Amino acid sequence: MKLNQSAFKLFVSGRYGSLLIALLVLIILQPTVDTLAGKYLLEAIFIGILFAGLRAIETRKGLLRFEALLLLVSLTLYAAGILLEHEELFFLSIAGRTLFMVLISWAILINLFRAHSVSSDTLAGAVCVYLLIAVVFGHCFMLIEFLVPSSFSFTIGQARTHLWVSHEFYPFYYFSMVTMTTIGYGDIVPVSTVARTFATMEGVLGQVYLTILVARLVGMHLLHQQEKGAKE
Repeated sequence: MKLNQSAFKLFVSGRYGSLLIALLVLIILQPTVDTLAGKYLLEAIFIGILFAGLRAIETRKGLLRFEALLLLVSLTLYAAGILLEHEELFFLSIAGRTLFMVLISWAILINLFRAHSVSSDTLAGAVCVYLLIAVVFGHCFMLIEFLVPSSFSFTIGQARTHLWVSHEFYPFYYFSMVTMTTIGYGDIVPVSTVARTFATMEGVLGQVYLTILVARLVGMHLLHQQEKGAKE
């Protein structure tokens, strides 16, 4: 038990462990979004994901300072947009979040391809990027709905078609996940050309990422084994 606790602490203290845990908790607790308390809980978890993202790039000081400023501005705009019921401020806050997560994902991806061996932290970072792709596209779909209203059609619950009015992110996140994994249940359908284009891009990106990632991790593992054998 002590060994397992030590391994867990080591995983959490790693560069990407806390970010991965927060992303997984976000997925697990999605059913709570139907309650007011659940919405506040999920928003708190999402903010935790943003701060965990800062920790993931703490070695890149220049990017870290820019991302910290971007996060502060985005959260301020988000709060102002909600309190003042100002749609443009809310739109800018979501756009800022999207850029924030794109830069975080890119920084993690660069670090992964610069690594020379496969570790638990490397694997955690790889999964983080995959899950962040879904979060990023979920925000993109939300922005598209604002710019082009009714870009998404619902086969169930048509009353929720215009989601931007209620500022609901999680239906877009759900659609993003089923699109990236190519499950495609069909309960949410992209209607506008822009929405269809982004959905197609996400589906292709998700599959290409997994293919390249597996090849890279296998290559890193074989290289590490060769170097280990040469030393012995």
